[in-house]
Amino acid sequence: MSVTAFEEYYGFMEKFIAFYIEAQKCELEKFEALMSCELPRIQEAMKNYQSMIAKAQAFEDERIELCKRLGFENMAFSEVLRHFDEEEGKKLTAQKDRLTSIIKNIRYLNKRSMDFVNVQLGEIEKEASIASIYNTKGLSDSHLTNSNLLNKQI
Repeated sequence: MSVTAFEEYYGFMEKFIAFYIEAQKCELEKFEALMSCELPRIQEAMKNYQSMIAKAQAFEDERIELCKRLGFENMAFSEVLRHFDEEEGKKLTAQKDRLTSIIKNIRYLNKRSMDFVNVQLGEIEKEASIASIYNTKGLSDSHLTNSNLLNKQI
């Protein structure tokens, strides 16, 4: 028995959603690791996050290939739905809604992580601008104070 286009597309989208559920967990762990300020935990979370990015690209490549094979290349979701009956369309729409919700959560968590990092960097820069910077003779070197050292590229 051969697999229908709907079964193949729907099955792939279920795997896609399962992956993004894992990506959401990874994003939450990244946020919690940043909040913990525990360097080993942050490093592990960032390593997992980088792995998720690579997996996401692979999934996207697979999705594009599947769409090409099924004749849905460069089609918007609404156009893809036209290739299926009403019941199948409802199932696919429910999948899309679930995926959209998961992706919104991932974006929200990522924004919270970035906001936290930016606040922390602001605090570090503020502390650095207040602190005296000493030269090799142990004297305060006024031309280095407020020199925006943290924003310089190496």
